[in-house]
Amino acid sequence: MRAAVFVGLGVTAAAAFVAAACSSATGIDACQQIEQARCYWIEQCESDAGNFGLPTRRSDSTSPVDDCFRFYSDACQHGLVTNVPPTSDQVSACVAAINAATDCTIVQNPETADACAWLTVYDAGPDADGATE
Repeated sequence: MRAAVFVGLGVTAAAAFVAAACSSATGIDACQQIEQARCYWIEQCESDAGNFGLPTRRSDSTSPVDDCFRFYSDACQHGLVTNVPPTSDQVSACVAAINAATDCTIVQNPETADACAWLTVYDAGPDADGATE
């Protein structure tokens, strides 16, 4: 019985290690910082939350901001859409642009702000130019 438990724990630990080592997610921390900045807006934009891709309230006992933080804590484990890692300066500038917003527009599309334009940059590699040999 003990051997089966140890084997089970070993397999679980190995699977967790492989999953962590094989992660190719780009910008997990950047994603969390940006989404947390967006989450602070959810109360001002709550009536539009469904339109902005933000989670809806889970419970009346938690705040919409907490619900949003919890949602993106998990969602950001997949990283950003871009495969080009952002610099800390880029992330800070993008967060500052979201924090300085005067309406919900930047919450909906942060990549439209100059400071966040890098969110949609994707490097498809050297063979992406369509050239054939």
